[in-house]
Amino acid sequence: MHAACSFQARPGLAPFGAPRRGVTCSAVSGRRGRPQVEPPEAPSHRNGEPQHHHNGSSAGFSLGLPGGGASGRTHLATPSLQFHYHNSSWSQPILHASISGGEWKGVPMQQVVSGSGWWEAAGLHKAAATALAAAASSNGNGKGLNPGAPPLLEFVVTDGLGTWDKPADGSNYAITAPGRWSLNGGSLAAATAPAVLVCSDLDDTMVGDDEATAAFSTWWQAEAVPAGGRLVYNTGRALDLFEQLLGEKCGCMAEPDMLVSAIGTRIYVKQQGRWVEDEAFTASLGQGWQLEGVREACYRALARVGKDAMHFRPPSEMSEHKVTCGVRLDVLDSVLAGIKRELADGGVRHRIVVSGSGDWRFLDLVPAEAGKLQALEYARRTLGFAPEQTVACGDSGNDIDMLEGRHRSIVVGNAHPVLLEWAEARQRSLAGGAQGGELLVTAAHRAHGILEGLRSFGFK
Repeated sequence: MHAACSFQARPGLAPFGAPRRGVTCSAVSGRRGRPQVEPPEAPSHRNGEPQHHHNGSSAGFSLGLPGGGASGRTHLATPSLQFHYHNSSWSQPILHASISGGEWKGVPMQQVVSGSGWWEAAGLHKAAATALAAAASSNGNGKGLNPGAPPLLEFVVTDGLGTWDKPADGSNYAITAPGRWSLNGGSLAAATAPAVLVCSDLDDTMVGDDEATAAFSTWWQAEAVPAGGRLVYNTGRALDLFEQLLGEKCGCMAEPDMLVSAIGTRIYVKQQGRWVEDEAFTASLGQGWQLEGVREACYRALARVGKDAMHFRPPSEMSEHKVTCGVRLDVLDSVLAGIKRELADGGVRHRIVVSGSGDWRFLDLVPAEAGKLQALEYARRTLGFAPEQTVACGDSGNDIDMLEGRHRSIVVGNAHPVLLEWAEARQRSLAGGAQGGELLVTAAHRAHGILEGLRSFGFK
């Protein structure tokens, strides 16, 4: 929720390549303080003029360094270098940069979907890591750049149409040390908060209280994204129902960087304004799964208990990897036993997720490789986060799967009784030495509970 920043090139000034402004950081007191940029006297370091290459389809960052040309993202706890840029008025910022005095190159930045105007220099980590390793090897002290050496990253940013973001004195921005850095409104700062991957359920967790949802989004876009955070929604909703919700909550809910839908049976990423299915994930779900065998087992269960006690959910809630039924609570155990027995006899690899409250339960049958936890793990690996940097958030029984992994987990204060009972038992088990990540039950409800949990875990 930042104001847009646009910097016009001034008459008589070259758009880049002027003597750089050196950057040092001084810590600000307080847990959430940000380093401040100061312009000390420093020698100029230039190594050629960057050339303009505007190619909006480019996804990587290559500065011509050995091993540094591959694209990709990393959000590990101690990255070599990560850079985020905020500008909500430009359609395609281009980073013109030189690493350690090397050749100047221009590469389009990637939009952070959850960031509302934030962009990332993807692939920068690998190029900077190569430069640091080379410097450490050459100087023999293992500490990277020598004092007086060219900055790790010297850069300016352009919209590709003649507008440039440069320091007020017309020089170049410079980053002299590794870490996670962001540029917003002319202020270059190193992140002080750790990067976090938040993987949250939607209904009655992230949404359900618009004020709480907006509070999360405001913090997320102001603090978490420039620190390297990424957001995943892990929901039982199919894509069309998610898009409907996003349209209803567009004034308060951040878009996710990745969407896990339909109880972990589909994953989507946003490309060119559209949500596109991750076909590699979908292809991993087929082993041992037999859709017709699952449907037949459910039909036979329905025939045994009657249509007043069990029914199939609408086709919009099902797919080739998901069969969903409504089952009355008093016959749930017998239905589960019958379905499990038939699928085991047929050799069908599957997972059953039970959720809901009151007199009825939802029964979701999905492939063994599917489910909220399996999809979370896929998202975590794809986005490059360690388990201790990952936080799952939920409120109901169908979230148990993703809340019991190696990562940290938050059960929001308004959670269903069945989940609260599970959480209490899980905490006792963890205290007794069971394997798994830290689990927190918050006092606050919905998105306020997510914020409470993130603060407790040290991410806020």
